[in-house]
Amino acid sequence: MNNYSQHREAIKSGDVILWKGTGAISRLIRLYGGYSHASLVIRLEEFKGLTDRRFILEANASGIELRILSWRVKKYDGEAWWLPLKKEYCGAREQIVTWALDQVGTPYDFGSVIKNIFGRVSADCTRYFCSEFVFLAYRAAGLVEGKTAPRPGDIAKWDVLNEPVRLK
Repeated sequence: MNNYSQHREAIKSGDVILWKGTGAISRLIRLYGGYSHASLVIRLEEFKGLTDRRFILEANASGIELRILSWRVKKYDGEAWWLPLKKEYCGAREQIVTWALDQVGTPYDFGSVIKNIFGRVSADCTRYFCSEFVFLAYRAAGLVEGKTAPRPGDIAKWDVLNEPVRLK
């Protein structure tokens, strides 16, 4: 958690966290770009008592969920990497977060995540897997284009993000 503690003050809404898991499926996904999972950072600064918290929104088996980032980093079996949104795109943070929060509770896209390991799938707006969710949030803000859902490793190559910083 030491790296996370060092950087947590700079982590902002709309930034991306990429994960490198150690399980069998994670290792398979990592063959295609080095990362196995993706999530979006959310800060709820306007709510008293939550100004110091960093949350993530991510697509998991139970759908789009809000979690505390520090807890997730601490409990995660693997590495966590922070990709800050470049300064020139900071005006899009609110659009990213607004779109992402509207998706809470959307079901997980089990079928497409498997297909995306072995090929490419079109982004679906009724169910999401992790990198598809992040992609659609950034697309809604006008930061990326396309119809094909990326793999987690593809996100690290986006021009709108800074270089990855290791949190764990």
